[in-house]
Amino acid sequence: MPINSDLIRLNQSDTEWHHDLHDFIYATKGRNQGILIDYVYEPPNQIVPQRLYNYSLHPDYVVRRRDDFEFGFDLITAIRTIPAQRRYGVYIVELSDSSNHLYVGQTWYDPAERLAQHNTGLSVFHAARPFKHGLKGTLRPDLYSHLPRFRSQASAEALEARTARELRAAGFHVEGGH
Repeated sequence: MPINSDLIRLNQSDTEWHHDLHDFIYATKGRNQGILIDYVYEPPNQIVPQRLYNYSLHPDYVVRRRDDFEFGFDLITAIRTIPAQRRYGVYIVELSDSSNHLYVGQTWYDPAERLAQHNTGLSVFHAARPFKHGLKGTLRPDLYSHLPRFRSQASAEALEARTARELRAAGFHVEGGH
């Protein structure tokens, strides 16, 4: 399989899909490359992207090693390879209770992927406090798209804190921004 390929479930039978997924993950793992899966959580309507770099492969599921979370092949709708090099960046979310209420975070995920995790409100997907209390959010790229991404998480965390301070000084109610 090509290194930068995607695999999307269309009309395959369960058996065909399991075989295709297993082969894809096996080939990717052999290249020490990360994968991004679209995982159905709370079927049928909650797709949560998950990046896996350190994982183990089994006949019908893959396990994220850091917390032993099992992703069953039946609930994976798509998979793609991702670059091994992580890049950290700041993202800003407008929370559903007020256009003045923002959440500032940093992540190595794409901001849309990270927002999908937050919007589940679940700890297993590392949702932040306001999301655990039922708030939803929408990205505010107008407030962060100009910001750089970093190889170092510490650099992104410093920018996250500075960005949160600047938004507070501009009159926003800000959560996050540690």
